[in-house]
Amino acid sequence: MTVKRRIALLVAGAGFVASLLFSLAVFFELVEQPFDLLDAELEAAARRAAKVVAVRLKNNDQTLQAPGGKAIYPFWLKVVDRATGKLFYQTQLAASLDLVPLDPGKSKTVGVILPTGFSPPDQHRDHETTLRVKTFSFDVHGNGFIVQIARPMDKLREEIRDLVFSLAAGLILSSLVLIAISHYVAGKILQPIGEMKAMAKEISEKNLDQRLPVGRENDEFNQLAGTINRMLDRLQHSFENQRNFLFDTSHELKTPLTTIRLAIDDVCTSDIDQLPASTRDNLLRLNEQVRRMDRLVKDLLNLSALEMSDAVEQAPLSLTSIINPLVDEYRFVAEAQQMHIECRLPALDEIRGDAGKLTRAFSNILDNAIKYSRTGGDIIVDGVQRDGVVTISVTNTGPGVSEADIGKVFDQFFRVEKSRSLEHGGSGLGLAMVKRIIALHGGTVEMESRPGEWTRVRVTLPLDPNPNLS
Repeated sequence: MTVKRRIALLVAGAGFVASLLFSLAVFFELVEQPFDLLDAELEAAARRAAKVVAVRLKNNDQTLQAPGGKAIYPFWLKVVDRATGKLFYQTQLAASLDLVPLDPGKSKTVGVILPTGFSPPDQHRDHETTLRVKTFSFDVHGNGFIVQIARPMDKLREEIRDLVFSLAAGLILSSLVLIAISHYVAGKILQPIGEMKAMAKEISEKNLDQRLPVGRENDEFNQLAGTINRMLDRLQHSFENQRNFLFDTSHELKTPLTTIRLAIDDVCTSDIDQLPASTRDNLLRLNEQVRRMDRLVKDLLNLSALEMSDAVEQAPLSLTSIINPLVDEYRFVAEAQQMHIECRLPALDEIRGDAGKLTRAFSNILDNAIKYSRTGGDIIVDGVQRDGVVTISVTNTGPGVSEADIGKVFDQFFRVEKSRSLEHGGSGLGLAMVKRIIALHGGTVEMESRPGEWTRVRVTLPLDPNPNLS
């Protein structure tokens, strides 16, 4: 899960909890209000009933002596004497339905089955309803009354259900909006990280001098950018020290190795036949190793010079005029090992670059193709020009390169078959130089292989002048 998604979920979760708590508070507040209104309505109706009874008692109205009264739905109502408990008045619903008496000031919500004839017109269930019951005590005209009154709550329950549905729908909608907003906010928060990531991906060993921009605010992002820049400073310093060390060491080794090689060559050309056989063999092996070390030092110096270069000389040149003579030169070496080399280059437009460096690059490629081809194999050089680039491919039949090694073949000192490399005097620097030369010309080089069958090196160079060329 990405950091952006985590931040969005955390913000949305916190917002959902806050919205839920707010909705619950609103729900309980809104639910209490209808009950308060209903209790106030019941109190007003009970007070009116007590006043009516008090007036009739004052006028000695005998109609109060018999229970009964008009069947006024939806009220359940009883008026009794507070002192004696004598029933003064009740509705027909109260006469037909008994409820548990409550102490004055108390209220209760009960579920009951209404008698036949008292169900409301919109009642879908069989006479089942919920009553809100409340008891009051009044003193009217010197008389004390206990009034117990009740009223069905079907409308109120429907209103509560509608309220719950509205709050739930609002909570879901607000959560969806909150998720969208949190996703946008998380993206804005992490935007500096994305920009630093994009810039850091562009920084490589070729442009270690680039740095991430650091703003004036002393926030975490700018502190991170400053830390990365300091790390790049140390990395650039290490790279420069490594290149300088490699160049200086190779340069220091060049003179003594040349002196040793010349001395050994002088001995081998003059007095070698007069030496004992064992001494002569050791001297010849020493001569071969010194020559190998001399080639290695030269390769190191060449690679170091290429690594320190940021550009190459720019001049019009034809790849055909570079590759065809190389193929003719290597044809003698290939035929000596019973290999067939074929050049299929079409007419190519001129490019701009350094002919000497490109010659060295293609020479290394052809040299590797011959070294790592099987006896009697084929080496094919072909090319194509398309969409402003020229692609040169060198294919040879041979043991090939495993998929695990394909990505390492252009690294310094990497050799796929160390035994064969030592046999042919390979140093593991040839393809590294090829990669650097092609990169300086704004091109790319890649290798593909089918183990046991063939290997292909493909070089792509632009036709237009590269801004790296000087």
